[in-house]
Amino acid sequence: MAKSKLRLRARGLRKQGKSIREITKKIPSAKSSISRWCRDIELTQEQTRRLLANKESGIRRGQLKGALVQKQKRLTKIEEYKQEGLKRLRYISLDAFLIAGLALYLGEGSKKENKVAFVNSDPEIIKFMITWLKTCFDVPPEQLVCSVLINKAHQYREKEIRIFWQNSTGIPEEQFRKTRFVKTKQRKIYENQDTYYGTLTVRALKSSDLFYRIEGLMNGLLESSTHTCRRSSVVRAKPS
Repeated sequence: MAKSKLRLRARGLRKQGKSIREITKKIPSAKSSISRWCRDIELTQEQTRRLLANKESGIRRGQLKGALVQKQKRLTKIEEYKQEGLKRLRYISLDAFLIAGLALYLGEGSKKENKVAFVNSDPEIIKFMITWLKTCFDVPPEQLVCSVLINKAHQYREKEIRIFWQNSTGIPEEQFRKTRFVKTKQRKIYENQDTYYGTLTVRALKSSDLFYRIEGLMNGLLESSTHTCRRSSVVRAKPS
């Protein structure tokens, strides 16, 4: 059975309140894999009580309670760090904003000459980069074109997916190119079929000079790793 099907089946059993041990008996996969697939699923109080009642000893009940407590602590800590990040980075310098965009472009941007483009599946990162081009290089959204890439299995959702990206970016339909489809021998199974939106490539038109500017800044950033960063005045990053 394909791993994606095993994962979906395991998650389905976990949502029913089954323990990892019970799932392991039904799914031909390693316990560690099943645990990893299901670790983000929150059990209801009733499901938790059932698992506690089914434990053979007080030690095992204590282990489960301890695991639940630790999980809650971890979730609380994650939320605390999230709020800390929002507080610390709500206002950043223009230089910091420029560097953040350069780092993202180094990872996801086109390195071909005369072409400024970047691709990602996260709409928040896409919006960040659109704002980055506008703020740091005076590239308005009107000079951008977009291309959607999705799995062939989602061709029936093409219109919905294109509308999703148009709403996420604020870029109108006329600036979207023809959708590209990934053809695979075996169609990938997605747990949340209706929340898959593929990837979006955003490209700046007539961007040869802009490419060399960005390339120069990226080279400067990479070479600056041995130097001490200078502080700059703090300004608020412009919203998209």
